[in-house]
Amino acid sequence: MSSLPAKTAASEQESFVQLRPKDNFYQSVSFFPMPFAMITTINERGTTSIGPHSLVFPFDISESHSMMLVSRASSNTATNLRRTGKCALNFIEFNRDWLKTVVDLGYPGQTPEGKMADCPFELERSPHPTLGSDPDYPLIMKDAFQVYECIVDGTFEYHPHREAAPPLIEGFFALRIQNVLLKERFKEKLDSRREFPDMPLSYGFRGGSEFWFAQHEQPFFIPVPKEKGQKHGQIYYMANKVDPDIRFSEDACIELTGVPQVFLDVIIDGLLAEARAHSVHMIDAAFVKEVEARRARN
Repeated sequence: MSSLPAKTAASEQESFVQLRPKDNFYQSVSFFPMPFAMITTINERGTTSIGPHSLVFPFDISESHSMMLVSRASSNTATNLRRTGKCALNFIEFNRDWLKTVVDLGYPGQTPEGKMADCPFELERSPHPTLGSDPDYPLIMKDAFQVYECIVDGTFEYHPHREAAPPLIEGFFALRIQNVLLKERFKEKLDSRREFPDMPLSYGFRGGSEFWFAQHEQPFFIPVPKEKGQKHGQIYYMANKVDPDIRFSEDACIELTGVPQVFLDVIIDGLLAEARAHSVHMIDAAFVKEVEARRARN
């Protein structure tokens, strides 16, 4: 676990310097490390090509799931997306030997065939029965450990005013997630909650001719403070007022003490719905854990 930088008298007296945002502000006037996705799309000749993108991040996170992609409007990825509306976001582990290829694939102005000529990454069909049999759906990267298979949400529109020439401005795509793929050993890491893949981070261009990457250390956790939530006695009183036919035991309410107040009503209603569906009249700690495990599997 790395420690915080040591405070010094000089750092405590140091003032902020005001910078004027410029194009690509997140890398030109700041430090903003980001993971990135290797996005596969199909061009007009039916060939899959790969474009690395840092500006891709979770957008719709509840019920309907999507990613937001910001890409130069004239990029191969954006051009293919406007035509097909289909892509796959492939995430790779840190491999220093791969990073030169990542930079080469991101160099603007090349044809898809030119970019893919010496690409070391192997492509394959999706295991998804529908997407894998769709000739217009791109191949996915066999070297990836995780893949989001997406289609463009045609209802999303965002067209900010820009003074620059159209090929230089950004395109904004809401990518509706159809399927999430995870290699088997990474599914085990996900379930254990103790191991994480070593993903490369991008710091972007520096000095106009250098593209910088970083490697992160093994993550560590800080326990969520249970003492900030409701006491179990308060939860017991609250939960047992909702449905006279279904009771909450004290040990069930102890399980809920770490839930922030803003989510507590939703959790209680969800447990009551599960209890009704399974003809349960006493919600105890075992039932709470069973519901949590069932939702994790789904």
